[in-house]
Formats: sequence, C-alpha cells, structure tokens
Amino acid sequence: MTGRERILNTLEFKGTDRIPMDVWVLPAARMEHGERLAALQEKYAGRVDIASIVGPFDHGFTPAYYEPGEFTDPWGSVWRNLQPGVIGEVKKPVFADYAAMEGYIPPIERFKKEWAEHRGETAARIAQARAAGKFVIGGWISVFERMQFLRGTEELYCDIALEEEELDRMTEIIMDFMRVYVDAWAEMDVDAIPFGDDWGTQISLLISPAVWVKRFKPLYQELIDKIHAAGKKVFFHSDGYIFDLYPHFIEMGVDAINSQLWCMGVDKVAEQFAGKITFWGEISRQDTLPNGTPEDIKAAARTMIQALHVNGGGLIGQSELNRDVPLENVEAFYQAWDQEV
Repeated sequence: MTGRERILNTLEFKGTDRIPMDVWVLPAARMEHGERLAALQEKYAGRVDIASIVGPFDHGFTPAYYEPGEFTDPWGSVWRNLQPGVIGEVKKPVFADYAAMEGYIPPIERFKKEWAEHRGETAARIAQARAAGKFVIGGWISVFERMQFLRGTEELYCDIALEEEELDRMTEIIMDFMRVYVDAWAEMDVDAIPFGDDWGTQISLLISPAVWVKRFKPLYQELIDKIHAAGKKVFFHSDGYIFDLYPHFIEMGVDAINSQLWCMGVDKVAEQFAGKITFWGEISRQDTLPNGTPEDIKAAARTMIQALHVNGGGLIGQSELNRDVPLENVEAFYQAWDQEV
C-alpha cells in the first residue's frame, strides 16, 4: 500500500497492512541534532505516510516566527522570540484596544497576492509528495489562536466571559479571511486541510464546553463543511485536556484528531471514542519521548495500538520531536509502530 492508501483506509476503517505513521520535527530539534537527525529522517523516510505542505501566511512557511527578535505578522501583530528554533509570542496585539478595528481590513488581498506568487512552488511540493505516494495535508487553520494573536490572550478570555460585542466583529474579520484561505487550499491537489487550535490545559478545557459549543463550534462547522464539500478530509490538532470536545469533533465530521492522549488517559479516551474517529497520535512529548527509554516509547505505541486501532483503522502513529528528545528515542519512535495490528 502507498502512504495515501494507508491513511485513507485508516480514516475509513477499511484495514491496512500496518499502522500508518506521521512525525513532526521542530526546527529546534534540527538545530540540536543536525546531520544525525537528518540521517534518521532519511533512513525512515519511506516509513512516514503523510506529507504536510505549508504556504503563505503559515508559520512553517515564514522563518521569522522561529528567529530571535521582533517580527510583525501580516495581520499587524508584533511577535517577540527569545530563542531560535521555537516559535515566539505576540507581545503587541493589533487589537489591544478594540478601537483599532475601526477601518481595519484583514490581509486578504495580501494573502491572494502572496498565494499567486508561490502557488507554483506549492503545487510542485505537492506533486513531489504525490509521486512518493504520500497522503498530503495542506495549510493550517487557526481560529481561536488567531483571536489571541489579534487581541491578546488575557483580554480575549475576558471578552469571551463578558460576551463583548466587539468580539463578534473580530470573529467576522477572521472568518472573512479563513473562507478565502480555505478556498485557496481547496483548489490544490491535497487530501486534507488541518485545523490547529489548542483548547486544553493539563487538566481541563480553557473555557466551558457550553461556551465553546455556542461561540466556536458553528465557526468550525462552517469551515469543515466547506472543506468536505471540496472533497478533502479534515484533520484537527488541539493540545491539552480536550476530552469534552471529542463528541463535538465527531459530530462535526472531523476525520482525524491530534491530541495529547496521555494527559487524559489512553484507556479513558478509548473507552468512549475508539472506532468513532481516527486518533492522529500522539506518544507523549511531555514525558515519554524526552524522558523515557526506547523500550518505554515502544510500550506506549503498543498501548495505543491495542486501545485505539479497531475495525481496521482509527490510529495514525504520530508525535512531535523537539530538541529534548534523545536521538535513540527518535529512532525508537520510528520503529515503535512496526507491531502487528
């Protein structure tokens, strides 16, 4: 099977020859391990079934997000970064005062211009991944995090709690952009378009489930429906304890969810949701990957396979590699999914 066939069969619970795999390697990990990490990536390149492609306005497309210093993003917010290889934080949000929304125009035309300039090279990267048999994911949609980048995290939480009217206007500004962004990626030869919004702390959601359903679920549903209408799959990343959101992701039609299973409990998640959605990783990057042994990593993968791989699908072996993951653990991660299903 090709990687694309393996992922599609997993999403549709049709059976595969092995557990499919994906891996995210942060710039900091490349800086830490250099050629030794590159050699491992090359050694196991055929084992990875997903190719993630970024384009204009995506963090992975713009090196400035990962470089020390200050950087003004296309929306007008100022980021500050203190160390290379790790993304910084917004320190001067463009809507620190909502008065700045007066006359504000989202960067739609700039996006269209940059998209046209880079469309050819983006298509070429997609074609290269296609030729290698990969399942291709394109872009990265953030709604809640874009709100934080524009308004500032503390102010945004106050706005949500107080149901400030200006929040509705900011939401529409973001959605106007996201509709155009989704349309651009939907025209490309990709298999899926992903979302990335972190909704959990280590022990709970950041806001109440009722507020999430009222304010955010309709926004996601609109964009998910648009993506599905274009014949693409929907992948969703969300860090933290998001147990209460799984039923809504399933209801909205999310095809694969990337989440920190181990802070919720793999068995607890599996008991309620195994077989209802595909779990796109992950082995714990907080504990097991940086601090465990290669045997611990393989044991974690075995636990996930036994709990979440049901009815011929439901699990993609995945995690994120940072600079704190020893190289022996990196190799163990690549090997960990070669277990009978």
